[in-house]
Amino acid sequence: MRKEKIHFKKRQDNDFYRVVKARVYDWFEREGISPHANKTMWVKFSCHLLAYLLLFTLIFSDHFEGVTLVMLFVLFGVTQALMGFNISHDALHGAFSRSKRVNRYLGYFFDFCGESSFVWKTSHNVQHHTFTNISGHDDDINKAPLLRFSPHDPWAPHHRYQHLFILPLYSMITLSWIYWGDWQAFIQAGKNGQTNLKDWMIFTGFKGLNLFIMVLLPFIALSVPVWLIVTSLILMNMVASLVLSVVFQMAHLVEGVEFPLPDRSGKIEDEWAAHELKTTSNFATHNQVLSWFLGGLNFQVEHHLFPQVCHVHYSKIQSIVKATAKEFGLPYNEQATFSKAFISHLKTLKKFGAKAKEVYVS
Repeated sequence: MRKEKIHFKKRQDNDFYRVVKARVYDWFEREGISPHANKTMWVKFSCHLLAYLLLFTLIFSDHFEGVTLVMLFVLFGVTQALMGFNISHDALHGAFSRSKRVNRYLGYFFDFCGESSFVWKTSHNVQHHTFTNISGHDDDINKAPLLRFSPHDPWAPHHRYQHLFILPLYSMITLSWIYWGDWQAFIQAGKNGQTNLKDWMIFTGFKGLNLFIMVLLPFIALSVPVWLIVTSLILMNMVASLVLSVVFQMAHLVEGVEFPLPDRSGKIEDEWAAHELKTTSNFATHNQVLSWFLGGLNFQVEHHLFPQVCHVHYSKIQSIVKATAKEFGLPYNEQATFSKAFISHLKTLKKFGAKAKEVYVS
């Protein structure tokens, strides 16, 4: 992994980001609304929370077995993913509420589900959002040597088939994340002096709580055969992992986006916001149903430029961002539908899996 410090082109008074930022926040002021959660967002929060609690109650009522129990577990896993998309993701970006305390407490749902909000804030909020698609710096694409998510990664023969075996790998991401990746990253942060006693208490406390509730409690509370519980837990994690992985990867690992490298001094040729436009893509933004469930993650361009704006506003500010990008001669990448974005993702994986000399940057 590269260790050089990355820096972007200095912003000017009339550059894209300053202009688009001024226009977006002028729109909020003219409309007299907050960039944080509105009534719609609180309705979403209530619906997702009720669905979560209902499924949890049904599962542990011990009234169901067989395929019905398996489906309840699977739906519970999907609901956890949707809560992450719609609630925790906004909260951890400081976008849900103007109150840091509210955001912090809502962000703890992320920890309750087994993932570390501490690690997420570093790997996602900082490394991914700042160094998007820069090999060696963006954790979302640093998957070598198992996978080749960048044309700049070393190539290996098995990469030829990564577009074929990617979904089985995606289905294991949460288990790897919860029981290995988080621990590895958090311990390293401790060695670097970035953690304190409170961080360790929160990290280990929630990890232990999740292990008890989502692994041990089903075997204690349910009277069904052990094999059925094991099957349910495995499928729950597999489906949730697929949902999480596919949605996040379709924003940056598709046709049309760029994978720039810094020069020898660590400089990227663009200012940061222009870099984000070139490395990010929207998908299915006209699909209101999908947008409701995905927490605005299909509006990745708007999200990367304005991560502290609640996702319920993305569809409203999209026209401002798109028009300003056109005005500055910058790309605005988007895929019309979910299926087109998914196919584009697989095509990109196949392209990057070809021999290194055959790979090029979109």
